[in-house]
Amino acid sequence: MELVYSGKTKDVYEDGPYLIFHFKDTVLGRDGREDSGGNEVIGEMAGKGSLVLEQTEFFFRLLERNGVKTHFVGRIDERKARFLKAERIPLEVIYRELAYGSFLRRYKGWAKPFQRLGVVEFTLKDDSLDDPPIAEEAVVALGIASEEEVRGMKETTRKVARILREFFSSKGLQLVDFKLEFGRLDGRLTVIDELSGDTMRVAKDGRILTREELSEVVE
Repeated sequence: MELVYSGKTKDVYEDGPYLIFHFKDTVLGRDGREDSGGNEVIGEMAGKGSLVLEQTEFFFRLLERNGVKTHFVGRIDERKARFLKAERIPLEVIYRELAYGSFLRRYKGWAKPFQRLGVVEFTLKDDSLDDPPIAEEAVVALGIASEEEVRGMKETTRKVARILREFFSSKGLQLVDFKLEFGRLDGRLTVIDELSGDTMRVAKDGRILTREELSEVVE
């Protein structure tokens, strides 16, 4: 295997037609405080990489069973899994069921905590720019994705929201928000990367679940 990317939360290796993700125990944050939406590594937590992979496997399998294509192939061990290669689209597609986190900071005084939203946002995946929001028209104008792909990403994101909303509701929980990444695989838009407590928030009685609590839900 050849190391092709070493990121903050995972190392990625090339293995023939596959990518091997090795999930790290690193914890991300902002201004020294843990925040899954942050771009700064603030420390490590033993077992965190294993939890993220466990959750990614569970949620990607859930999406596949409900007709959403992902590039997940299978787990190798506690911290490594095999994925199909896809051409990554450098965007994060964020679904906000409720107002929380950076949305509240951005629209302070306009949005209330846990206010119902149901909106899809795009951000440019570029750590050097702190992943800025980007308008859909700008995505097309800059050649990042076509109009058809933008529509497809939004439609798939809303479908994922319905799947997750129904799953968490059945557990007495509330979906707050999540982010997806997309790639092109055999000419089709495909959900890639991960879907875990690092990329979603879930609440119970107005309190955000920890990564460990979310793992108890998916066991």
